Amino acid sequence: MTRHFPLLSALVCCYVVAVLAVLGSGVLTAKAALIVDDVAQLISGSAATIACWWQARFTRGSQRLWRSLLGLGTAGWTAGMAVWAWFRTFADIPLPSPSLADVGFLTLPVFALPALLVFAEDSTPVKGITARSSRGTARTRAVLVLDGLIVTGSLFLLTWATALGAVVSSGAPTVPGFVVAVAYPVTDLVLVVIVILLASFRRAGGSLRLLLLGSGLIALSVSDSIFAYLVSSGAPSMNPLFDAGFVAGPALIALAALAPDHRDTGEERPRRDRAVDWAHLMLPYLPLMLAAGFTTVKTVLGSGSDDLEVVGVFLLFVLVVIRQLVTLIDNAKLLEKVRSAQQDLAHQASHDPLTGLANRTLLYERLSESIRRNRETHYPFGLLYLDLDGFKMVNDTFGHAAGDALLRDVADRLRECVRAADTVARLGGDEFAVLVETERRQDSEQVGGRVLAALQRPFDVEGRSHTIGGSLGVVHCPADGEISAQTLLHHADVAMYTTKQRRKRRARVPGPHESSAQEATPAPVEQLTTPEDTSNHGDTRLRDDGVSLHN
Repeated sequence: MTRHFPLLSALVCCYVVAVLAVLGSGVLTAKAALIVDDVAQLISGSAATIACWWQARFTRGSQRLWRSLLGLGTAGWTAGMAVWAWFRTFADIPLPSPSLADVGFLTLPVFALPALLVFAEDSTPVKGITARSSRGTARTRAVLVLDGLIVTGSLFLLTWATALGAVVSSGAPTVPGFVVAVAYPVTDLVLVVIVILLASFRRAGGSLRLLLLGSGLIALSVSDSIFAYLVSSGAPSMNPLFDAGFVAGPALIALAALAPDHRDTGEERPRRDRAVDWAHLMLPYLPLMLAAGFTTVKTVLGSGSDDLEVVGVFLLFVLVVIRQLVTLIDNAKLLEKVRSAQQDLAHQASHDPLTGLANRTLLYERLSESIRRNRETHYPFGLLYLDLDGFKMVNDTFGHAAGDALLRDVADRLRECVRAADTVARLGGDEFAVLVETERRQDSEQVGGRVLAALQRPFDVEGRSHTIGGSLGVVHCPADGEISAQTLLHHADVAMYTTKQRRKRRARVPGPHESSAQEATPAPVEQLTTPEDTSNHGDTRLRDDGVSLHN
């Protein structure tokens, strides 16, 4: 069936167009046109019933259930059409109201309503709509309720202005006759509202199938409403072209029952999602504009609008204003989340994910800014380069998880050693840097001393007390600022490496079965001194405890 569905769809379209062309051509007599009209409706209804029940045999679960229910509805509608055609064509007496034909016609909405609800069980949430509603936010639920009220109210006004109002105003000779007359526009309204809401808020089991099913039910409802309006207004007859929905509607339902499942490809899905988003955006406004436009046209043409229509349009506009306020609040919250996400991304891009310290990129930015300020105001600053001693032994002995925990503990201690204006960065592995914003060069050396002293305090590694050491290099920016951030960091690295080689600071981390008493404690950092001036652009002097750049 999937392979032949395009051909079948083309044949159904040709059939409907041919029937409407014959009925609208005027070549048939009134009696012949009635017969062709009735036969075409019977063929469409029978085809819908057969298609629903035939395809239900090859499906399971909700797919079978909604087809079976819809088949019952179209079977009842076809039976009612047969009674109607008999009385209209062959009987010598007028069709009573209510009659068996009314029972058959009203069978369709009775079974179509649960069929639509079952059909929705196979739905997938529409992007951005039900996905948000699944979080249960009050704003999302409010938007869904308001959209439903606006659509229902707008379609009710249209139904009232066309069929329902005329039926109620004209009344009926008996109470059952009045109930039947009102039942047609009311059930049509309910079906159309459900189809529109289903199409707007759900992406049901295949958009093609929903399009065909919804179009078929809406076509039936439109012709039904036109017929009810003409009857209530005392029209002597109904143009066969107004029966187009009775011919095309069941035919579309038949195609919906036979339509194959449509699976979106990766390229189709974004385009389809954009279309669905636009459809949801326009959803409540299109029925509202139709209702308001119809009421306005009636007033301009002199037909007038009753109090219900005027009050209804006013209340609908109030609902739209409330919906817009809710949407504005929702958008404001969304923008707040976007800004928060952007801030989080900016933080992640400039900070080390393990320790939360600044990363190399952020350090370069702040170093460059400090160098620029030093060049303009001669504001000095220092840079410390730290490499942990004994970290590899911890990592190899206790595993990477223990090593990561140790790095986080080291980062916490480094934060305690600096001021708020200073920057602590992790450069990678077990290497760290500290940018010391200070007016005195001694401050950098004091920070370095605090750092090494903090590392001498034992760390808890897998429940054991361990002490590690650190090799530290310290540099100061030349007063003229004629140096780059990369070069300055390289000098600090050289200073650290020289310290490591000459001082050989190490901390031995005991294994799991060794006593922590075997730990070695690194010596404190020595007081750094400033070499003599040797050049205009600064001279690098290697010492046991670091490097100092000066003018």
